[in-house]
Amino acid sequence: NHLVLGAKTPGDSPFLRRPDLLRSLVGFWNNHPSLSYLFSSLFIGPTSQSPRVDEGRDDSLYELEIAFAQVPEPGRGWIPMWMVDRLFRNLLIDLTGNTHRAEICIDKLYSPDHANGRLGLVELRGFEMPPHSRMSLTQQLLVRALVAVFWETPYRDPLIHWRTLIHDRFMLPYYLWQDLKSIVNYLRDAGIPFETEWFGTHFEFRCPLIGTFSAGGVDVEVRQALEPWYVLGEEPGSGGTTRYVDSSVERLQVHVKGMYSSNLCVTVNGIRIPLQAT
Repeated sequence: NHLVLGAKTPGDSPFLRRPDLLRSLVGFWNNHPSLSYLFSSLFIGPTSQSPRVDEGRDDSLYELEIAFAQVPEPGRGWIPMWMVDRLFRNLLIDLTGNTHRAEICIDKLYSPDHANGRLGLVELRGFEMPPHSRMSLTQQLLVRALVAVFWETPYRDPLIHWRTLIHDRFMLPYYLWQDLKSIVNYLRDAGIPFETEWFGTHFEFRCPLIGTFSAGGVDVEVRQALEPWYVLGEEPGSGGTTRYVDSSVERLQVHVKGMYSSNLCVTVNGIRIPLQAT
């Protein structure tokens, strides 16, 4: 269910006619982690098939800020099409330097190295095939709306250096939903009528409800959260070398309402859970 954006010819690609559109796309994706995790597969993180640009390398965002500074504003400058590739090629990659295994893949945008890489295409590889066609159409509508807004008003907010917060906070359904709300508000402020409720099915599919209970006037909800699964070291396997993924760890979200007294707490096997106010 990867989304590919471009045009019939490379020269008509919006990302080559307006390189600032690619800058807006990359910057907005970095600042809104719900776009990376709410529509993804179970296999996420720096060693996945579509890692974020800020996963794995602490200096990647500093390098990206330098690249952003080289992109001219609309109507205020021009750079050749191959320069767009050179600016971002070594940043939109995975840990091994693979240009295809990236969340925002530009290996078919305009590489001067070979003809198959000069197609004017940008591939969003962080989307998983949803279980219903309408869910897929909603994802496409979201991306098209963002592209339309960026074309009229380029996104210029500074890059957020999330560091450990990217996995500490945005693996939890609560923060993913809050971030998605901010994206919808961004579109609505730009004049595009959008509703957060359109993605309720995506939320329930990605972070299913495990159960609820009440005790002492306190309501507790438990949901499946996200967990980055890492690739382990190489091992000999049948017919060659195998690299397994450590899927042994899962994360849960415990959402508590009505905790009105410090004498109340939530425990698991007698161990107190350190809750965070939201």
